[in-house]
Amino acid sequence: MHLLCGIRYGVVAIASTALGCFALVDVDHFHSSASSGLSSDSGPSSDAPTTSAPAEYLNFKFALVGMTPHLTQLFEYRIIDANNFIQFRGVVNPLGAADVVVNAPMSIPNQNGPFHLDFWADVEGLGTYDKIGLVVSNDHAWRIEPLQDYPADSVTPVNGLVQVTFTHNTSFTEINDYPSGTPNPSKDTGLGASLHVMNAQGLQGDLIQMRVVDAGANRVVALFRVPKISEPVFDMKVPGVVEVGVDYHVLVYVDANGNGNYDDPATGSGDLGWKLIGTAGTAGLNVTLDAAQVGVAKEDVGAP
Repeated sequence: MHLLCGIRYGVVAIASTALGCFALVDVDHFHSSASSGLSSDSGPSSDAPTTSAPAEYLNFKFALVGMTPHLTQLFEYRIIDANNFIQFRGVVNPLGAADVVVNAPMSIPNQNGPFHLDFWADVEGLGTYDKIGLVVSNDHAWRIEPLQDYPADSVTPVNGLVQVTFTHNTSFTEINDYPSGTPNPSKDTGLGASLHVMNAQGLQGDLIQMRVVDAGANRVVALFRVPKISEPVFDMKVPGVVEVGVDYHVLVYVDANGNGNYDDPATGSGDLGWKLIGTAGTAGLNVTLDAAQVGVAKEDVGAP
């Protein structure tokens, strides 16, 4: 593999020189299955991926509908195996829109199932899940078990893809219980992944998203999305998803032309895409992106 210049454990920095210093990551293996034409702040698209995932993993498409009570709150979703270990974690902070679609290609392993999907909105504003309780003041949480096409009677099956469309309701689940009624919080499978973004003053108001991909397994383990950049310097952190000594690809996308669609950065369409690579150390995976380096942000990282 081709590494970014000067990479050591847990730290990646974008160089301000030649493109040759960047990791050249082949994401075509999941780009076609992720590129369903979904905008980040729109409802479910009629387009569907036409390329199935490899047999080892399934792709996941999560559509949220009517989430108006949670527009300004952090939203997190977790794909959890039969042993109660988190295999994928996604964060949207803040949720930003009532109808949102996120794609996590190759995020569901075909072993240690059945899986379930836990997701929650940070009503309390603590940044971590607390508990359900009072509707007005406590976090709201839900579970879909088992994780499969949902609602089953309204989803057209697509080979290699699990599709969930969730319409907001108040049928909450205590996701710190597993099975229901037994206190047993889901367990992390590793350490945190963090993208430190700097010099983003020229991208204010634009969507930014990162995916973290296990380079050896070609599996997405984490996603973090910010619907609108509001600060020149900020961090995008996903806890508990990387393993020490493992190489990861960090794929960063910015909707720089602001049209709400994925326009392949490699075509010069106006959107931006970076590909980085790093190795998780004892402090997890810590990657730095200089967002001012737009001249080299021409990588096709796949639709959000």
